[in-house]
Amino acid sequence: MNKMERWNMYLEIQQLKKLGLNKSQIARRLGISRNTVYKYINMTPEAFEDMLEHIKVRQKKTDP
Repeated sequence: MNKMERWNMYLEIQQLKKLGLNKSQIARRLGISRNTVYKYINMTPEAFEDMLEHIKVRQKKTDP
């Protein structure tokens, strides 16, 4: 999942939260785990941006 997809998911979670859906309903509607919803639901946009900056992509043996 790239950064843009993660941002879209974060924004959808925030919109559904404003509509009053609970965490389980959000997870079902977006097709993601409840753990992901719990992780993102109370994050500020700044904290989410920091998290995205620190995500590391592991190098694979077959990459080089």
